[in-house]
Amino acid sequence: MFAEDIEILPRGLFTDTVKSAKNNPERLSKLLGNLFEAMAHGGDFGNLEIQHFNGGLFADADVIDQSPLEIRELHDAALKNWSAVDPSIFGTLFERMLDPNKRSQPGAHYTSREDILTLLRPVFEVTLRREWDEVQ
Repeated sequence: MFAEDIEILPRGLFTDTVKSAKNNPERLSKLLGNLFEAMAHGGDFGNLEIQHFNGGLFADADVIDQSPLEIRELHDAALKNWSAVDPSIFGTLFERMLDPNKRSQPGAHYTSREDILTLLRPVFEVTLRREWDEVQ
């Protein structure tokens, strides 16, 4: 939903896919599995070329079958504008989905923006600001 709203996926692709299979859970699972597979590696989804999504989030393209009610709720959620969601939240969600005892195996640890800036500010920002001050 986020990917289509910021147009990493073609606008409406996910929403229209869910809508097209609203009464057929098995078909929706197959379609979303194909979409997630294309996102994981790059490739075709119908007549569209989908770019590779880096990071491994879609490495497992398994999709859980949903009931028609769940599909309607998913479609209703997809109609919302997800573009304002801070993408950093996805790292936390992805990490927390993993078994806590296995998180370190793939190196799956989410680092918050604040933690990253704690490291980058003294290394880069201070130096660049000093150089900028000299240029001014």
